[in-house]
Amino acid sequence: MRKRILLLMAICMMITTSIFAEMKAPKKATSAVGNSKWSLGVGMEVADFYSPKMGKLKTFKTPIAFGPRIGFWRNFNASIALGIDVASYAFSSKNTDPTLPAVNTYNLLYAGSAVYKFNNGYVIKEDAGVAPYIFAKIQGAWAEKAITKESVNGLGIPIGAGINFKIANNVALNTYGGYNFAVKNNEDHIFFGAGLMVDLGKGKTVEEPVKKEEPVKLVDTDGDGIADIDDACPEVAGIAQFNGCPDTDGDGIPDKDDECPEVAGVIEHNGCPDTDGDGIPDSKDACPTVKGVAEFGGCPNPDSDGDGIIDSFDKCPNEAGPLSTAGCPDKDGDGIADKDDKCPNEAGPASTKGCPEAKVIQEANTGFKDIQFDLGKATIRPESYSILDNAAKIMIEQLPNAKFEIGGHTDSKGSAALNNKLSQSRADAVVKYLISKGVDKSRLTAKGYGSTKPEVSPEKTEADYQANRRIEIKIK
Repeated sequence: MRKRILLLMAICMMITTSIFAEMKAPKKATSAVGNSKWSLGVGMEVADFYSPKMGKLKTFKTPIAFGPRIGFWRNFNASIALGIDVASYAFSSKNTDPTLPAVNTYNLLYAGSAVYKFNNGYVIKEDAGVAPYIFAKIQGAWAEKAITKESVNGLGIPIGAGINFKIANNVALNTYGGYNFAVKNNEDHIFFGAGLMVDLGKGKTVEEPVKKEEPVKLVDTDGDGIADIDDACPEVAGIAQFNGCPDTDGDGIPDKDDECPEVAGVIEHNGCPDTDGDGIPDSKDACPTVKGVAEFGGCPNPDSDGDGIIDSFDKCPNEAGPLSTAGCPDKDGDGIADKDDKCPNEAGPASTKGCPEAKVIQEANTGFKDIQFDLGKATIRPESYSILDNAAKIMIEQLPNAKFEIGGHTDSKGSAALNNKLSQSRADAVVKYLISKGVDKSRLTAKGYGSTKPEVSPEKTEADYQANRRIEIKIK
């Protein structure tokens, strides 16, 4: 029953193909194959009879049959072809395996085929590099039995698909494969083939009707009377002199090349003005209405004191000074202008307002000698507050990174133990006061020396005793 159905399907396909034969022929002379009336295919075919027989897919793992095949296609149009082909399995492999079933291979195969090509311009392009197709055949077979030499004729229906790989115009590498359904005196088998397929004769070409060219309607997007095709600035209204580009300030330089498009200028300054005519455009001229020189940014020489610094940048325009102090005098050359230098004749760092650190400490210590405490106590008397306030200011402003030792000293009156304790307490009191005025406590150390480091020795007068009763600052 199955074989009858397959036979009926193949006959129907051939009938359908003959109906489509009235369709227009292919148009492309560059098709892979099938453009001419006839196509010729030659190649080799291999077949596996054992996989279907054994019910297991062992294609080409068992003895195979192979041989040549030649065929012709009659191409009725881009989609449909009818063909005939002849093949032989004369080069059959010998089966020496007694475990395999007996099969008949064929000395001669002859078939009529119906082909549907997919490179028809409907599914894929006619000149596609890869052109697949499907086919169905009614195939006769003849074989001669090996022992009896009896002739056996058979009938089968091969169905399959193939692909033509274009290697030149109307020349293709052909590969195909399929399954043969046995109908009579035949064996089911799987087959594959490869070879070349070429068109015979020249490909047909169909001339396309010449289209009448309609006049091109010119577009003028910006409405300046210059068509976009000729307009260098098609979206901005301009003038014909500059190919449709604008010149807003009317200086004869188009806006696209004008650095100052809204102010009339001169071409040597790319369209920017030079009001004072000094050769420096206004946009780069610090004095655009007064002639000047480039050295001074377009302004006249404004260096009143002749120190090479123009007055507008000179903090002391009437006194010559170096650039390091912005034109102000600096007699001691410490980089601090005399007007800001507390010691203009002695070089010192900026942190001490231009004074040497030793001098700053010396001045602070001069005042510290006048600090007064209550008799025999560590209580600072109010009249000494101003001295300590000034010392705190010096420590914060003039010596911001220094660390100090606050040393307490007494005269030789009294016991050494009492003097040591009193000097330490007074040094602690001074440190505490300085901290209250903003000096960081990590920068201060209190040390009581008692009478061990007199400034005057031996003490003879009250002035000598007073000189030894003192507080001293020392940088650590």
